[in-house]
Amino acid sequence: MIKNLILILCMGLSLYAQTDRTEIGALAYVKVADENISFLSRIDSGARITSLHAINIKLEGPRSLIRVVEPKPLKGLPFLQKHKNEEYKRNVGRMISFDTLNERGEKKHIKARVINVVRVKNAQGIEYRYVIGLGLEYKGILKYKEVNLRDRSHMSFKLLIGRNWLNDDFLIRTDKQLIKQ
Repeated sequence: MIKNLILILCMGLSLYAQTDRTEIGALAYVKVADENISFLSRIDSGARITSLHAINIKLEGPRSLIRVVEPKPLKGLPFLQKHKNEEYKRNVGRMISFDTLNERGEKKHIKARVINVVRVKNAQGIEYRYVIGLGLEYKGILKYKEVNLRDRSHMSFKLLIGRNWLNDDFLIRTDKQLIKQ
């Protein structure tokens, strides 16, 4: 009896969790809200953070007054932290400008403030990327989240939507057909 009650309760919670989330397919048109440009985006639950195609990246204004303090190495272990990360982190707080281009060839010039730097490990090795706050919208759901900037010229999708944007609001349906924009 108790097992049946727990099973019914779990099934009910599962149905509830699925119904209050918006379904999104493996591909979706997502709009960069403040810039009024849409991208055919790859929905990637394996990516921690959302990534936007950015070229002609230029830092503007004075360097941040933030001083990056590197941790001391443990006794007997060599210090493994790369100094390149410190260089990037010194630019947190500065304005950054870049161009972005969607799959239809529409181009926008965007200016934003660097709010973070992330270290990304991928097939090409380790790289550091600037992070900005950006509003992205899908089916009326607008969320401002961290987006890292990367030259995605050689990639099929210029906007990769990661877990940081998907969390709590979307249910990924890989069998869902792409809705034409």
